Amino acid sequence: MNLKYRLSILLTTLASLTACNESTKLDSSVEAVVTVKESENFRDTSSKLEPIEKKTFSTSTTKESMELTSLVREVYEWHAAKRIGDFPYKFRKQNDSIFTGLDWEKYNKNIEEFRKTGFFTDKFLFNHKAIAITIDSSIRKSDITWRNIRDGIPIWDTGADDWCVCQDYPDNSDNYWELITIDSLNIKNSTASFYWTWDKEPSPEQHKVRVTAVKSGDKWRINSLEGFKYFGSVADYDKVMKN
Repeated sequence: MNLKYRLSILLTTLASLTACNESTKLDSSVEAVVTVKESENFRDTSSKLEPIEKKTFSTSTTKESMELTSLVREVYEWHAAKRIGDFPYKFRKQNDSIFTGLDWEKYNKNIEEFRKTGFFTDKFLFNHKAIAITIDSSIRKSDITWRNIRDGIPIWDTGADDWCVCQDYPDNSDNYWELITIDSLNIKNSTASFYWTWDKEPSPEQHKVRVTAVKSGDKWRINSLEGFKYFGSVADYDKVMKN
C-alpha cells in the first residue's frame, strides 16, 4: 500500500470521527435547547394560572350557638311566666269596654321589666316603643266604633302571640321553650341572625321564627323578633278603617 493511499484513508477516518463528534455536540445542544424551552414553557404556563379565589364564610363557634340557644330558651321561659301585655289599652273607666289609647303607665312599667332581664338590646326596646307610639296615635284618632273591646280583636292587635308568631303551642309540652333549637345561624362581627324552631324534624310546615341578636362584651342580647314586624303604620290602620 503506497503512502498516498494511506493518507487518503487516514483523512477519511478523521473526517468521519469529526462528523460524529459534531453530531453528538449538535444533539446535545438540541436536547439542551428543548429542555430549556420546556422549562420556559412550564414557567410561562404556571405564571398564567389564575389564583384560586379565597372565600370567607361567616361561621360561629359551637360555644356561640349554645349561648344563643340558651338565650332564646330563657327569653321564652320568662315570657311564658310573666305574660306581660306588650301594648296594654287604656279604658275610659274600670270595667268599661271602650279604650282610648294605650295605658302608658302600665306600658312603662312593663318596659322596665323588659330592661331588668338583660335579655334585650336598647334597639329592641326603642323599636318596641315606636310600635306603641304608632298604635296609641292611631287609636286616639279613630272612631269609637273601632275601640270597643267587646267587638272582637281590635285592628291594632295581631291576634297572635307576637313573640312566637303563633296561637298555639306544641302538643303535650307545657314547657315548649325546652324544645327550641336554632337553625341557619349566621354571625357577622357581633351580630347573629338565625331561626328558632320547636319542631324536631324539618318540613314544609315547620314553625320558624326569625331572630337577630347582638353581642355586647361577652353577652348576647335579642335585637329583633320576627313577630313585631307585623304591626302597621298609622297610615296602614287608616286604610283599614276607611274600608
